[in-house]
Amino acid sequence: MGTSVALRIDAVTKLFSGIAAVKAASFEVAAGETVALIGENGAGKSTLMKVAAGVYPAGTYEGSIWIGGKEAAFRSIREAENAGIVLVPQELHVAPNLSIAENMLMGRLPKRLGVIDRVEMRRQSREWLDFFQLDVDASAPASTLSPSEQRLAMISAAVNKSAAKVLILDEPTASFTEGEALHLFEKMEQVRAAGVATIYITHRLDEIETVADRVVVMRNGEVVKETSEVKGNRAAFVRAMIGRDPKQRERKPARTDGEVLLSVSSFTVRSAQSQLRPLVDDVSLTIRRGEIVGLFGLVGAGRTELAKAVFGAWDGEVTGNVEIHGGHQRPRSPKEAIARGLAMLTEDRKRSGLIEGQTVLANISAASISEVSSFSVIRRAEERKRNLDLARRLDLRPLTLTANVENFSGGNQQKVLLARWLATDPTVLIVDEPTYGVDIGARFELYRILRELAESGRGVLMISSDLEEIVEESDRILVMYKGRITGEFPAGATRHQLMAAATGDAAAA
Repeated sequence: MGTSVALRIDAVTKLFSGIAAVKAASFEVAAGETVALIGENGAGKSTLMKVAAGVYPAGTYEGSIWIGGKEAAFRSIREAENAGIVLVPQELHVAPNLSIAENMLMGRLPKRLGVIDRVEMRRQSREWLDFFQLDVDASAPASTLSPSEQRLAMISAAVNKSAAKVLILDEPTASFTEGEALHLFEKMEQVRAAGVATIYITHRLDEIETVADRVVVMRNGEVVKETSEVKGNRAAFVRAMIGRDPKQRERKPARTDGEVLLSVSSFTVRSAQSQLRPLVDDVSLTIRRGEIVGLFGLVGAGRTELAKAVFGAWDGEVTGNVEIHGGHQRPRSPKEAIARGLAMLTEDRKRSGLIEGQTVLANISAASISEVSSFSVIRRAEERKRNLDLARRLDLRPLTLTANVENFSGGNQQKVLLARWLATDPTVLIVDEPTYGVDIGARFELYRILRELAESGRGVLMISSDLEEIVEESDRILVMYKGRITGEFPAGATRHQLMAAATGDAAAA
């Protein structure tokens, strides 16, 4: 093996309960090269990378891992990091009550005379935050960062806290706006110039031409395609990922003049920690029967804060009015919102969605258990039939209700959460980054479900950082900037118009 090869994965097989998640997978990545690793949810991408990064230690898999021309047998993540393999996982493990600095230096806290050197900790974390121009207080709790800011901070820490030879980024731009993604790509060029090999896992096929030198496609645990023909090859990648040509969607004209199902007026949201500039400032909007309204904006625009407050899940000060299907009282809690026909798929499924340690069955039923109960006794057969129908409708893989939800891939976890809210039979569904970590095939299924909901007389508010998603799937588009609605556009608005409104450039919009 040549010395330019930074990492080689050779015939790796990984089993779970006798079932192969990865089957004899092999590929390599050279120093200074970026390889895009793509495939549907459950294809084995993340599992294979966890083998390479020591999450699954030597002895728990077949095959071999080679780094710098030498075979490695990592017993832990720390051993892999010491050898130069750094993994930034799709699901970040952030301790929200610890400081940003403590999270960034977790496991490598600087010490002086046996005591944590907090001055040095803040200095290092500040230097790393500057790598992505994140203007935040490193001593503040990590919970004060948005999910995309958390991801940028942890990517920066991963690059800087060890002498990385191989950087593995699993869905790094999930929930990023286009501008944030471009910023990351610029930093990846710096990493490439330093000779670091990068494996880039993504479901956003439009990013591949920007970042990748080669593409490796996995399906059903196997490597099925490997090519350096990156540009203009998206259709071939999709065929390799799903094993067939994708179904063509038919888009019917949507009604945008139906009955108003959700009306938000003069809405202002403030942080519980600060009474400075409001996070949402005097916002008014409507969602009508039969339409999907897209809500776009950059990090800090106030989109998620607006949604949480409308859903009754914000713990800071909220003023203004919310009408749901004619009801005039703003929900004071998620329970009240659900009872009035409002549902919300949250942006951060780990922290505010999934109930880990519980089955898929329990997770789907979590918001609607009363619908399948009589006198506090659950009608188990009815519950199972309903939840299985929802799981089948969303193409959950594997199709089982008895497995714990944390054992599923990120995209399939998202399907479980969407099934939870469909089980409530909502009048209005709010979806915050609905396709986060979801593969190309499943995306079309989710879009189909959202469209079916709208066509059946519901209203959908779709918050997304994906411009293509916003443009292609919305019947009407709202744009936020610094807590305010700065633009409203019909279907077919240009990306330039939306970005202009999202950056405060009213003249350009």
